[in-house]
Amino acid sequence: MRFEDLRACLEKDGWPVDVVSDVTMRSRFRSGERIFPLFVHIEPVAVGGDPPNPPAQPPYATFAVIPFARLPTDESGDLLADRLLVLNREMNLAKFSVDEDGDVILSVEYPLPDLDPSEVRDALDVLSFYAEKYRAEVEAAATATKGLG
Repeated sequence: MRFEDLRACLEKDGWPVDVVSDVTMRSRFRSGERIFPLFVHIEPVAVGGDPPNPPAQPPYATFAVIPFARLPTDESGDLLADRLLVLNREMNLAKFSVDEDGDVILSVEYPLPDLDPSEVRDALDVLSFYAEKYRAEVEAAATATKGLG
C-alpha cells in the first residue's frame, strides 16, 4: 500500500485527513469527551546491502495518538511509566510509548507492503477502543501529584 492508498482508505471511511508531509498525515477522532489527534506515518524504506549488512526491512505504517497524555516530571511519572508497561502486556496490537518530549503515545504499527483496507480499519478501531478504555486512567495518572491510586 502506498501513501496515497492509505489516505484514500481513511477518507473513504469518513476520516478527515490533512497531509502534513510526503510521509505523514493527520486526523482526529472523538472518544468520550475528548478529541484525540491521530497521526499516520509511513517509515521510509530501510536500505540493506550484501552480507554482513542486514537485508532491507519493510517500511511500516504507524497509526499514533500523539499526545495521548503527558508524562509527569516528578516521581508520579515513574509510576505512570510502570503502569504503561503493564497496560502494554494487556493490549493486543497496540502499545504505549513515551517520546523525547515526554508525550505518551498510543500506537499501532503494520508492515506497509501487506497492509490492506481492512487492516487500516482494524488499526483505527484498536486505537479508538484503547483510547476510550484507558483515557481516564492515564489522564488521571498524568495529572496526579502522588501517582496512581
